[in-house]
Amino acid sequence: MKKTLSVLFILAALLALLFLLLRTPDLPLDELKQRYTNASSQFMPIAGMEVHYRDEGPRTDSLPILLLHGTASSLHTWDSLVALLPQKRCIRLDLPGYGLTGPHPQGDYRSSTYSLVFDTLLQRLGVEQCIVAGNSLGGFLTWTYALDRPQVKGIVLVDPGGFTNAAAPSNIGFVLAKTPGVNRLVKYITPRSLFRKSLEQSYGNPQRVTDELVQRHYELTLRPGNRQAILDRFSKGFEVADTNRLRELSIPALVLWGDRDRIIPPSHARLFTGYLPQATLVVYPGLGHVPMEEKPERVAAEMNKWMK
Repeated sequence: MKKTLSVLFILAALLALLFLLLRTPDLPLDELKQRYTNASSQFMPIAGMEVHYRDEGPRTDSLPILLLHGTASSLHTWDSLVALLPQKRCIRLDLPGYGLTGPHPQGDYRSSTYSLVFDTLLQRLGVEQCIVAGNSLGGFLTWTYALDRPQVKGIVLVDPGGFTNAAAPSNIGFVLAKTPGVNRLVKYITPRSLFRKSLEQSYGNPQRVTDELVQRHYELTLRPGNRQAILDRFSKGFEVADTNRLRELSIPALVLWGDRDRIIPPSHARLFTGYLPQATLVVYPGLGHVPMEEKPERVAAEMNKWMK
């Protein structure tokens, strides 16, 4: 009996030591702000959060673009695209739960809650009408936001969410975040290699994933509260919206998709264009889930053509 207890004690001690050695602590918010803000970065108090946003381009633009990123990403996903649209006023933000904005105080990540954040941001910036563009989760939030808002004059959906995906997600980050028990461990032990693998699975060409890209995703996830926010979203499951309401969006819609998307099947592109009354579809050969990161010049060209 004593021998068994001794072995258990040693194992427990080894596990505790291993946990301490592998544990990934949060990074200080001030430190992250120094690294991931620039002269255009601002913070707006909304619903108990300090929402990080950037408002760039000519204020004379009568139809600005609101840009919404995807799950576990940040406003930086649009960096290259914004640089290629200098004639447009581009407004982008770190969604609640991600980036420098951080978690919602009540852990509320419903689309209606996000919509209220967008309303507040645009109203305070004096934007009366706009185009909304979103990728993945941001694409889902784009079309659900536009449903009851006549001030949205057009939407751009980049590999958006909305239709049920019967296949289990193959992205390693999503799989771990949805696995009970393991996801709790990931909250404390978050290896950088996990982010590289997840990003490589999100790109059509994994060789385009840079060390800088991996480091940014890794460090912003270590913003205090962000790992818990991601777990909260996955534990509650992805929100289901009535896709039949897409038929109500009688505004111009540009649907962009990478044909190597391993997260949301490219076949969903036809579902969106079949429901949206004024949809234009562009499918990019060889690109993955985030075409605006892999080939921003292609996306910028399509958006310019569509907006004209």
